[in-house]
Amino acid sequence: MTHASPSYAVGQRWRCQGRSASETPVLTINRIEAHPLGGDILHVSVSGARIRHPGLREGFITTFAHLPVIGQVLDRSGAEFVGEGTPDPAYLDGYNQWKQAFDAGQAGSYGISLAEILDLIETMLAKRGTDG
Repeated sequence: MTHASPSYAVGQRWRCQGRSASETPVLTINRIEAHPLGGDILHVSVSGARIRHPGLREGFITTFAHLPVIGQVLDRSGAEFVGEGTPDPAYLDGYNQWKQAFDAGQAGSYGISLAEILDLIETMLAKRGTDG
């Protein structure tokens, strides 16, 4: 069930459409901040992903500690509310790096589907693996 404009809250968990049947990512909302230009930035952690990573022995990662997104990401990802949880403290390192870059005008937030975000991350990791 997709929600057009739900009220998001810290601790909520949302299952999103993955890129394949074997990928069922869940977003946990860790923090919500007002965007200076309007709207909210949701700082989420992702679990249940399958992101190829050539630098790891296992060949992929299943979690991502911090992604800054806007609510449209959930709308565009067929998000289904799956329950309440607690924020994942692992997001703080990535959040702090993002916040510093954001305040300097060098970072933003995603507004595309989660599947597209995971594709972008996978492409960046693959490129990094061939550069070194």
